[in-house]
Amino acid sequence: MVRLFSGNRAGVLLLLPVLAGIFFVLNHYTCYYTQEKSSNLGFWGETVVIYPVFSAIGAALFVLLNAIMINRIYNNNEFLERNSYSSSMLYVVLMSFYHSFYHLDGLLLTHTFLILMMSQLFRLNQHEDGRRHVFNAMFLAGVGATFHPPLIALLPFFFFMVWVIRPFNFREFFLGILGFAIPMLYASVYLWYSEHNIDLKLLDQITDYKNKQTDFLVTAVLFTLIFILSVFSIRSRMQKSSIRLKKLTTILWWYLLVALLLGCIDLFFFRQIERFSFVMIPLSVFLTFSFTNKSLGIFATILFYAVFGYSICKFFF
Repeated sequence: MVRLFSGNRAGVLLLLPVLAGIFFVLNHYTCYYTQEKSSNLGFWGETVVIYPVFSAIGAALFVLLNAIMINRIYNNNEFLERNSYSSSMLYVVLMSFYHSFYHLDGLLLTHTFLILMMSQLFRLNQHEDGRRHVFNAMFLAGVGATFHPPLIALLPFFFFMVWVIRPFNFREFFLGILGFAIPMLYASVYLWYSEHNIDLKLLDQITDYKNKQTDFLVTAVLFTLIFILSVFSIRSRMQKSSIRLKKLTTILWWYLLVALLLGCIDLFFFRQIERFSFVMIPLSVFLTFSFTNKSLGIFATILFYAVFGYSICKFFF
């Protein structure tokens, strides 16, 4: 499977729905990830899930959309000399360890808007006017924050991502603030009008969450090992890459830092690991590098199959 998605054949993307369908069917019959009674949408309140199967199908569709967008960003910005579709496969497999894969909620929608934000940031150029892309990126971040309010506190980090490529510009900074504020304003008006409260706790823990925490510990070890192998490949690639590619990689490092920060907050305050799913966005790009290393690629492949095997076997534990 790794070799298949590592090749330059766009047709392998047709296998992504099959892969997502396998996880969907397994969860449907085992109920390993139990459907929540409502979906947490941040400022937009909670929606009661009347038909759980539609929520699960909607979640799978958004996961596939996110995977394809990440892969498009990866190939369009030439992180490697040739096209690869491993990042889309990695995102689908890695996200299968989180409730959002099986239940459409604000967290998964925020994934979509953060990926769209990343696509705007990657269009910035040091020698071209960046006002449009900065505004669009911050607007998308603002929309994502309406579905997941903790992102509001991370606004400075989003600007750091801009300043990786662009020098500080007051007009761009002002437009960025404006872009972020517009969706927040509309969402705040709706919040005031509807008179509901924002619940920062993502899950009601109606099921035995200890199993999911065990999954997190096991996969965290495997992810870390693959990531360590990826770092060696990334360093080798950066030594002979353009300055722009180095800056784009730095933005991904900022993404990883923000995601880890959100995950740690979730773990500390709510004893949940759902916000660590944000790590899967940059990780699906970084882990792709591990397969390209001639000497370490075989170990990365073995570790990936261990992750994939565990993602399937956990439903039968």
